Amino acid sequence: MDIQMPKLIPIPIKTKGKPPIARFIAWVFSIRHWKVVEDWDFTLPNGDKIVIPKGFRFDGASIPRPLWGILSPTGLLLIPGLIHDFGYRHDYIWAYDDSGHVYKKHMGAGQKFWDSLFYRVGNYINGIKEINYMAKIALSLFGEAAWKKNRYLDEPDIFPDASI
Repeated sequence: MDIQMPKLIPIPIKTKGKPPIARFIAWVFSIRHWKVVEDWDFTLPNGDKIVIPKGFRFDGASIPRPLWGILSPTGLLLIPGLIHDFGYRHDYIWAYDDSGHVYKKHMGAGQKFWDSLFYRVGNYINGIKEINYMAKIALSLFGEAAWKKNRYLDEPDIFPDASI
């Protein structure tokens, strides 16, 4: 399996010019966000060809900082986290049809679908079922707040000419 990694740039964590306590809080609690700098194509385990569009911003797997020594949010779970974050944000994924046109797939699939997809993609990418299962359990326990938060974000469609 030859997986092309997405091309990403880190989004700076703003600390300059803030008071010392604010800088310390940012250092301890801020999570790095990433921006996809060119459309990234990926084939899901079931054979669906999807694309995460250029410009999408995400934070990788949302793992509490004390656990980063064992499980980095941008390590083994980066790809599942990217796809999962897009699904959480939009509740659909951009996919290619047989003609190569982009369309919205899994519209309205819901939180449990995206959590399950995270697990399946993790197994497909890294093959460490135990880590992916722990992440799936964490999502089932703590993902609802992120899911609800994403329901209020208003982001434009990134492929406005795509089929719906």
